[in-house]
Amino acid sequence: MKASQYLREYLGYSGRILRNIEIYLDDERIRTTTKLPKSGVLKIIEKVKETNIKPLEMKLDIIYEDDDLLIVNKPPFLLTHPTMKKADITLANGIVYYYKEKYDKELVTRFINRLDMNTSGIILLAKNAYTQSFMQSDEAEIIKKYLAIAEGIPETSSFIVEAPIYRNGDDLARIIDDRGKYSKTKFEVIKKYSHLDLSLIECQLFTGRTHQIRVHLKHIGHPIIGDTLYNPESIYNKIANRQMLHSYYISFNHPTTKEKMEFKIPIYKDMKEILE
Repeated sequence: MKASQYLREYLGYSGRILRNIEIYLDDERIRTTTKLPKSGVLKIIEKVKETNIKPLEMKLDIIYEDDDLLIVNKPPFLLTHPTMKKADITLANGIVYYYKEKYDKELVTRFINRLDMNTSGIILLAKNAYTQSFMQSDEAEIIKKYLAIAEGIPETSSFIVEAPIYRNGDDLARIIDDRGKYSKTKFEVIKKYSHLDLSLIECQLFTGRTHQIRVHLKHIGHPIIGDTLYNPESIYNKIANRQMLHSYYISFNHPTTKEKMEFKIPIYKDMKEILE
């Protein structure tokens, strides 16, 4: 079996990653076309990629870190990565600074998931191309859950919404439309606040469409408070200065050990204050 075939079939390397690695067999460099012996020690070294994102000193709330992964708790009012309008004050800029300080290199930020600017919570990053490829595959078995403060009290405590999400032209807001992409979200009512006509709802994503939770909750008549895009007339927008949505849970299989890992963080402080 050739080295490239072994790396693809047994370690999950993609063709793109194979073009950016060095392979050593018993400390001697070999080609991807080299036929492997029945025994030996393979060493894989990825070529370091630099980034064009400017480093920016930023206090990061790091939940977990190892040689493959970095998990951070993103505050609200912070973009995940640069856009045309904001190119130097984002979480990505802070991550690049952190990598530079720790490794003395400007490494690429490999986001596995992203959050809207005003959504807080868990963001997962891969530190190398192999980890990124694994975490984006079905083998990773990623489960992501959010907490949302929504208007009204749903009739049932547990329900699933399957409704296609569509972007009409350049409109920022998405809509439910048959022309859209299949989308699925599971909702569990965690607690009812009848005196406020609010509910704390756990939301589990099965697909990853832009604004998916926000669109699905609006679709069923329980929009998120503070969400001026999908719930602009809410009486709670005076005290909720962002959409009350928080990424609080993630689980996955580790790319190296294949061990199941699970992380849960508390509800964000501004959401807690509203409920109290």
